[in-house]
Amino acid sequence: MRALFLFSIILLTLQLTGQHYSPGPGEPDADWLEQHLYKGIEWQPLYPSATGHEFFLTNNYITGDITSEGIEYSGIRIKYDICNDNLILLWQSTFPIIIDRKRTDSFILKYDGRERRFINSDGLCSDIQGFAEVLHAGHSMVLARHTKVLSVNASLSSYEQFRENTKYYYVVNGTCSQIRSTKAFFDMMGDLKREVRRYIRQKNVVVSRLFPEGFALAAARYDALVTGESKE
Repeated sequence: MRALFLFSIILLTLQLTGQHYSPGPGEPDADWLEQHLYKGIEWQPLYPSATGHEFFLTNNYITGDITSEGIEYSGIRIKYDICNDNLILLWQSTFPIIIDRKRTDSFILKYDGRERRFINSDGLCSDIQGFAEVLHAGHSMVLARHTKVLSVNASLSSYEQFRENTKYYYVVNGTCSQIRSTKAFFDMMGDLKREVRRYIRQKNVVVSRLFPEGFALAAARYDALVTGESKE
């Protein structure tokens, strides 16, 4: 099975790089699109003895959409490895492939009735390298950077377990800063912070790292005030 996989990947690579095929006017060829999306290396389990898993949300494949070098693909089976910041796609319902992050513009995971949108944040924020979830996007942005690390299990010292961590960032007025506290978040809004705080209190919205949706709602209010679209 592994030999078949490697042969298939080599064949795809030869077809793509050897013939230098590119789509002409109109719709790209379906074979070219498949080669473009699934170009990568085989995924292999790295942590068989660790407790838990390295993936975002679930160890199972999630249906989602991907934009790669400006081309949109829908209905793709995806795992997002937040320990290594890798996207793993299930090719032909059998082969797990790690695709090149640098070629991936964004992706959406559809899970438990929600859509979680991620962007490639390289170049957007110096504090973030890799994919970041978009909680709000407008005049300003709120991003979440999800990661997992391996740590020693205190009760079973010979085993490792995954621990998840999320950091939040606010992109406003050309700067990107980690949200280290609720006060620091509102301070980044300058003269409008009092108005945004008042609005949040009126709506009984909690704004904290335990309720990150509050960051998004506050940022949306800030954007409405800046652009003059506020009606309240």
